[in-house]
Amino acid sequence: GSRVVIEEFLTGEEASFICMIDGDNILPMATSQDHKRIFEGDQGPNTGGMGAYSPAPVVTAEVFDRAMTEIMRPTVEGMKKDGHVYTGFLYAGLMIDEQGQPRVIEFNCRFGDPETQVVLPLLDSDLVEIMLACIDGKLADCNILWKNGAAVCVVMSAGGYPGEYKKGDLITGIDAAEAAGTLVFHAGTAKTPEGFTTNGGRVLGVTAYDTDIKAAVQKAYAGVEKINFEGRHYRKDIAQRALQRLK
Repeated sequence: GSRVVIEEFLTGEEASFICMIDGDNILPMATSQDHKRIFEGDQGPNTGGMGAYSPAPVVTAEVFDRAMTEIMRPTVEGMKKDGHVYTGFLYAGLMIDEQGQPRVIEFNCRFGDPETQVVLPLLDSDLVEIMLACIDGKLADCNILWKNGAAVCVVMSAGGYPGEYKKGDLITGIDAAEAAGTLVFHAGTAKTPEGFTTNGGRVLGVTAYDTDIKAAVQKAYAGVEKINFEGRHYRKDIAQRALQRLK
């Protein structure tokens, strides 16, 4: 009881800021925003992520510059100074307040999930070439290209997740969803002679790319509607903050 730690309560809007680091150089990826809560309106318990979209409008040009100069650059230089030269993906979960001040909630040494499912569809360069340049310390020579438009991922989960949930329910409609123009990423599935079955809490990530966020949302949910399994659950408000900003 001789020491009291007082922490500031962070308010604002979360965003995912993912960069590739080669020890010295920092290559930022497209910004994104994850939806952690199980129910619409960010209600209910936290999950591994019920969906995401990219880019995240809350990361304005000013916020982006502050994140690079006040967070990412000092972090990379600090690790190097301490003898821990960092190579790979560095994920910063940021809370951005109303004044545009980004603060770090967490760091992860990986690409985010489900953020990866919306960032990579926007990449218009060869990911392997960029990763090799990262390994070789040559990120400064990379000219990474991004597509215009937006990507949206809607996670379909098993009923009861993130609590107890069933496994082994047959999944139908994946082919139809892909034929409708979506990418269907398998998360908690198993392949059986009868077809794919549920095998985890977060079952599928249905992802769509289109010319703008509104079109991407519509395409993603059109794909979701073609997929069915017993007890399926998904949030119906993925990317609503981005859509509200358009209004």
